[in-house]
Amino acid sequence: MMKRTLFSAVCSVFAAAALVLLPSCEKKASEEKDTSDYGSMNITSEPSGAEISILGKTWSTTPYVTKPVPSAMYIVKFSMDGYEPAWLPVNVVPGRQVEAHAVLVPENATVIINSDPVGAHVQMNGKEIGDTPVLLPDLALGSYSASVQMQGYTRRDISWKVQNGRPILINVPLMNNIGTLALESTPEAAEIEIDGQTYGLTPFNDFLEQGQHKIRLTKNGYKPYEKIVTVNRDETTEVNAQMEMLPGSLSIDSEPTGAALFINGIDYGLTPYKRDIIDAGDYTIRLSKDGYDTLEQTVTVHPGEPMDRTFTLDSNLGTIILSVNPPGVNVYLDGKFVCRTEPEGKSRDISKRVTIKNLTSGEHTITVSNKHAKPDVKDVTVTVGKGKTAQVSEISLWLPDTTIVLKNGSKYTGRLTDKYSEDSKKFSFRHSAGITSEYNRDDIKEIIPLNIIDGE
Repeated sequence: MMKRTLFSAVCSVFAAAALVLLPSCEKKASEEKDTSDYGSMNITSEPSGAEISILGKTWSTTPYVTKPVPSAMYIVKFSMDGYEPAWLPVNVVPGRQVEAHAVLVPENATVIINSDPVGAHVQMNGKEIGDTPVLLPDLALGSYSASVQMQGYTRRDISWKVQNGRPILINVPLMNNIGTLALESTPEAAEIEIDGQTYGLTPFNDFLEQGQHKIRLTKNGYKPYEKIVTVNRDETTEVNAQMEMLPGSLSIDSEPTGAALFINGIDYGLTPYKRDIIDAGDYTIRLSKDGYDTLEQTVTVHPGEPMDRTFTLDSNLGTIILSVNPPGVNVYLDGKFVCRTEPEGKSRDISKRVTIKNLTSGEHTITVSNKHAKPDVKDVTVTVGKGKTAQVSEISLWLPDTTIVLKNGSKYTGRLTDKYSEDSKKFSFRHSAGITSEYNRDDIKEIIPLNIIDGE
């Protein structure tokens, strides 16, 4: 009702303006019109190119600037294909150009896609948009296409055109397209791929769409099996795949290395050993080395997999670890020279430990000696077990290494202790095992080192 009233008012204004513009019978034809009560409109739209109508009359298309018109309220209509029509009230005032700008709204439509049966997947431009029934609101004018597909049915491609804002309903009947694939493999439990999708493990018996399908079976240790099969509607296609076993590899080492290697009784030289291609199966490994127990084990090479083993051999020899003090003492094993003890760091009294390896089990005699020691020889009997280590407690000799001469004429032979320092005002001196004295530096006339080295 308000629009009609406004429209009537505008028409009345136009009628009055028209009467004003009509020439009076009493005026001369050559008299000029009075335009003081006129204005103009600058009419634009987004997008441009819209048709302009006022009072049902088409004037032009946007953008457009009108000629002077009587001042009044005008209703401007904007029309354009693909857009909803728009009306804009424009108040023209005397002597001014009034701006009139309209933003046009695209004309859209709602599309509903349904299928029989419902629940089919709908894709547009490669993207999933839902399962039927699907509602597509606000589609702009233009041409569209989509695909409708459902497991067990033939895919349907559809297209439509939106020409106006009226809703569109598209019904898509689907055709059943199902066959059966029965798939077995040797060995069983191979992983199944059909057309790039995983389907668990063999054996397999299920429905597939009719047509060609690419089957791929994989299993550790076996060459992949691939085949193209054709599944027909309402029929069963059977496939029994015989998978080819891949070889494995075998790598054998020992600790210590260099052991004699026998595989299934055949001599293969010394460890380490490697064979890149070997049939899957069980193999008996035997390793032997002097000073170690012979080892025999069975290893299993699996198809297509490496078998890398390092065996630790059990030594059948023993070890003796000795603490012999002080440095400079000769060490013998069963009468054979082993070494001369060396200082542990800067110590004058403590020697590095002596380790004697690869000893046969049984009793052994350890002899320590130095001709300058008191006594000059000690023997210790040590029992060595098979593959065992015998720890021998400290063996000590009293070995004088220094003579000191005091200013009072006294002279002593013994050992300087670890507390001795050339810069010290006092130092300790051991006269014999268990007897130690301390002297002032000023009381010492001379410190004489002794030669404690004894030949082997």
